[in-house]
Amino acid sequence: MIAIQRICSIYTASILSGMCLVLLLFSCKKDQGNAPELPTKLALTSKIETGELLIKVNQNTQEYIFNFEKGAINIPVQDIVKMTPNPDRWVTNLTFSDGSELTVPTKGTSLDFMVEAIRLDPSGYNPLSALVDVGLPTFGRVRVQVHGKHGELGNITHLCTSETQRQSVPIFGLYADYDNVVDLTFTDFAGNERGSTTVHIRTQPLKVADFPRWKIVKSQTEKMEPGLNLVSYPGQSELDTSLPYMIDSEGEIRWLLLLKKSPDLQKFAGSIGLKRTKKGTFIAGDQSVQRVVEMDMFGNLINQWDLARLGYGFHHEITESANGNFLINVTKVAAHLNNGEPRVNDHIIELNPQTGSLVNEWDLAKQLDTTRYIRPDGITPPAFSQSPNNWVHNNSITEIGENLLATARYQGIFSFNHSGVTQWIISPHKNWGAKYQTLLLKPIAEDGTAITDPAVINGDAAVAGFDWPWGPHTPVALANDRILVFDNGYNRQWKSNFAPGVISYSRVVEYKVDLTNKTVQQVWSYGKDRGEEGFSQAISGVQYLPKTGHVSFCPGMGVKTSIGIGGRVVEIDPKTKEVIFDLEVATSSGTAFHRVTRMPLYPENL
Repeated sequence: MIAIQRICSIYTASILSGMCLVLLLFSCKKDQGNAPELPTKLALTSKIETGELLIKVNQNTQEYIFNFEKGAINIPVQDIVKMTPNPDRWVTNLTFSDGSELTVPTKGTSLDFMVEAIRLDPSGYNPLSALVDVGLPTFGRVRVQVHGKHGELGNITHLCTSETQRQSVPIFGLYADYDNVVDLTFTDFAGNERGSTTVHIRTQPLKVADFPRWKIVKSQTEKMEPGLNLVSYPGQSELDTSLPYMIDSEGEIRWLLLLKKSPDLQKFAGSIGLKRTKKGTFIAGDQSVQRVVEMDMFGNLINQWDLARLGYGFHHEITESANGNFLINVTKVAAHLNNGEPRVNDHIIELNPQTGSLVNEWDLAKQLDTTRYIRPDGITPPAFSQSPNNWVHNNSITEIGENLLATARYQGIFSFNHSGVTQWIISPHKNWGAKYQTLLLKPIAEDGTAITDPAVINGDAAVAGFDWPWGPHTPVALANDRILVFDNGYNRQWKSNFAPGVISYSRVVEYKVDLTNKTVQQVWSYGKDRGEEGFSQAISGVQYLPKTGHVSFCPGMGVKTSIGIGGRVVEIDPKTKEVIFDLEVATSSGTAFHRVTRMPLYPENL
């Protein structure tokens, strides 16, 4: 019995001893795994994590000197047992004295390996675009340059904002039916070049029925505002699918959206077309389903806001306000005349795009004279004639200082505050009621002469240095007291544009408003001498071009050109009245565009 107990004790001791050995070994391994990393490795890792690139390694008897883009790190020779440069893959592989390893992004040779895939027309609606998937050696940015077909003038260059190691790089500005050469430059966060590679992207011919035709009449490219012309072509009619496109200064198409292929936007009727937002997307009103849409550069629908649900129909204009809300010209479905007939085109709303909720509504019948009505003359077609239902025809909305600035075909230019109180009106004084007389600004000619002739004040005549705006569009606030506007010349001096012998013309005009003296002075204008070559009875627009100080004058409908009826894009130096750029656009419908906007092809934050 005693022998048996002794044997059991020995067996138990053996088990406990084995367990202790196992625990000891486990403890040793655990301690070994938690051993602190070499300080030199940590120093190198910190450089890698901040996206720095190793440029070269020098060596002396005692240490390696790792030269990075922003400084050097000295490492004792004994800390590194193996160093394997791989310049083809832009890395250096290190093995340390403790057995650990590290891959260091390093300035290498060719960067061809970084291009992993090229996807032409990734959305299916923008055939002159692509996405290039890249894997960069380390964190950084990619600069895109699409080479011009005819030389450097056609180059399109953009430094993308993404800083990740793996990116899908957007490519815009490709030519149709062409082997496009595109440089992809790998840069640091500040845009300093590290290396580059070149890819070829072959595009197919464009197949678009009834596409506009254009001709460059004049192009002083060295003086022009940088950018491309975004042409908001409505299609064959305002109810057709809009077809926005961009033309460069050489007359080459470099971007377009074939939205009839989009399940979300195949009936998109954009009226004034696309406007770029602060975040780089496009917004537009869609008359086909009474909504506001937001899309990206590829034509993908990002957001939409249902105006019909709120009780409105879209009419012509949408503007992103300084606070990020949308200002929209609309028709209110519930608005009626006293006889029960519907009112149209006489409301403006403010919409919060974050919540989709209505912030404000302005009824122009409470701000302007609804009795100021000119009966149809029997000559002007009904579609262009004022009616009791369409008494104001609001067509543009923007901001001027803390107030709002609007235009209306039949009532002129006016400003009002957020409470809906009208501040001033620029319009011929004829037919305004007594309560509006104090709001009407008195005219002053370009030479500073106050105009006292009742015929000019009432709009029955004009003088060399002053005329009222007739059927205006697209007001632009240059300052709190200065505005640009497209003066269509709609029934100028109350004479129908369709009457025999009437000479019609449109203008870009700058006005200076003096609220202290209740005056409006014409500063300068351009367009009268162009006559029918620049006349558009409706739609159209102007744009201030900030880099050059030039102005874009864009009559868009019914303009007589050398290649047919359509529109014209004219860049003017307002100081000299010199024409810098002149582009003719012709279409089968005679409507070339609602708006043309000069802009960089890439938004800054893409």
